[in-house]
Amino acid sequence: MQESERIRVGILSLIVVIVVSQIALFAQGTREIPDAVFYNGKVITVDGLNSIREAFAVKGDKFLAVGTSREMRALAGPRTELVDLKGKAVMPGMMDNHNHAYHAAMANRGIDLKDVTSLAALLEGVRKAAAAAGPGKSGWQLNKFPEKHPPMRQDIDKVAPNNPVVIYVNRGQIYLNSPALKIAGVTRNTNRIGRVVIRKDDQGEPDGSITGESGTVARIADMISPATHAEKEKLLIETQKQQLAVGLTSVRDLQLAPDFMRTYYEMWRAGKMLQRISAGLQVNPSDMETLEEMLKPFGVGVGFGDNWLRLDCLAEFNPGSIWRSGNPAPAPNIEAAIYKNAILVANRYGWRVSPHTDSDGAMDLVLDAFEAADKESSIRDKRWTIEHATYVQLDQMDRIKKLGLVISAQAQLYRGAANAVRTLGKERAERAVPIREFLDRGIMVTGGSDWGGNSDSNNPFANIYFYVTRRSIDGNVIGAAQKITRAEALRVETINNAYLTFEEKIKGSIEAGKLADFVILSQDIMSVPEEQIRAITPLATYVGGKLLYDARTTIPKN
Repeated sequence: MQESERIRVGILSLIVVIVVSQIALFAQGTREIPDAVFYNGKVITVDGLNSIREAFAVKGDKFLAVGTSREMRALAGPRTELVDLKGKAVMPGMMDNHNHAYHAAMANRGIDLKDVTSLAALLEGVRKAAAAAGPGKSGWQLNKFPEKHPPMRQDIDKVAPNNPVVIYVNRGQIYLNSPALKIAGVTRNTNRIGRVVIRKDDQGEPDGSITGESGTVARIADMISPATHAEKEKLLIETQKQQLAVGLTSVRDLQLAPDFMRTYYEMWRAGKMLQRISAGLQVNPSDMETLEEMLKPFGVGVGFGDNWLRLDCLAEFNPGSIWRSGNPAPAPNIEAAIYKNAILVANRYGWRVSPHTDSDGAMDLVLDAFEAADKESSIRDKRWTIEHATYVQLDQMDRIKKLGLVISAQAQLYRGAANAVRTLGKERAERAVPIREFLDRGIMVTGGSDWGGNSDSNNPFANIYFYVTRRSIDGNVIGAAQKITRAEALRVETINNAYLTFEEKIKGSIEAGKLADFVILSQDIMSVPEEQIRAITPLATYVGGKLLYDARTTIPKN
């Protein structure tokens, strides 16, 4: 071959490479000029191949194309914003599969004493707040108190005798003083409010402890210290900002009463939403016998809405909890026939259900009801969900697989490992939240926090750290056999959660045509030492291509 021929062949090869590259780009729909190009990074796409790319382009609220830095920059027009990632890692926006954002927001009213270390310190905080407010003012909801030192009515009365006080622990537990009990209509003759038992002291007077069905507890708190719509909206916006600061672009907010939905609806209508919300409507045990009355006039169902606000499920059909009972295998707190009928009713009206299921006894109750519903009208393609799945027997996993259920798991053991060992025993605790076993059986697993419920943290990087290491916050490994890989953990927190909300085709990965929800990371989550995973923070969080959190200008609230 002559020298001139070799040169010609080389030129033709270069042309072929360029043409093929451009064809690939056009195939992704890149004829449009992007609004922004992010280049020179490590783009963890979480696509079907877990591809790592260098750059991507954004047009409007969607990813326009993904590829090399050269390819993406070649798409830019004169007005395209060029963002040099300077080698930083980027991943899809994360989602929380089980979050109580509304309740967490309302708990942030008043003063925050979550870090107090004694009952005396907590009461001193209440005293100062009551003194500053003046007699009769209410709303002092505290979002945490030290365990084993509960503040009883008499304790709170000593420091706030004239102010209604609500000490908020979680959705199912509050403590009230005498003025608050009076507003709630609780006297020595009150034994129950719905399914909430009113505890009494040695003299037969209410001791101020209100614990039980979360919906009823929340309504009691709201009765004592009602918030205006403007207050609720402000609190929800602040909560969404906090969640964006930890990299959460979407949240599945469960157990929302219809009136709680009003605030989200007004925010959505006004274009004020900062996060994408999938809302699970509240169904408590006390609602089960009358569920048909609730659903029959309801004109819409699962999937109604858009990519900012949508209806997701009925939740949580709670048949009892191992954590509140302190019993490793508590008996369900509702009759099997009533429970099964409620599940059948939900299926008949086209709703999927997401029951709280954290013990093997509750799991049998739930699976029996699901199997009955499936016989009546198949649920296998409806992505019905098991919430928590804390402890599951192997035969129950087979039943879960057969029904095509989705596991909504949370990393509560990261903070609660010691409590799990106390409650379940060491051997059972080792198998708690068995994500490795679920994945090995081909069962879809999603991840989240239960923030605002039984967790005071919504940090997804702590979740990923726990999934990968099974190491709790106290440094102990619990259930090493249940470890999963980093790539698997990222899918659990992103694309799998999109599947959970029927949105895997529009979000959950960095691919052309999908919603441009993404996070720029402080460190590369795929290569940092394991112990540093939980220390990763977002440098920036984008939702629909818009920068909604920037670490350079925003200090997130913990």
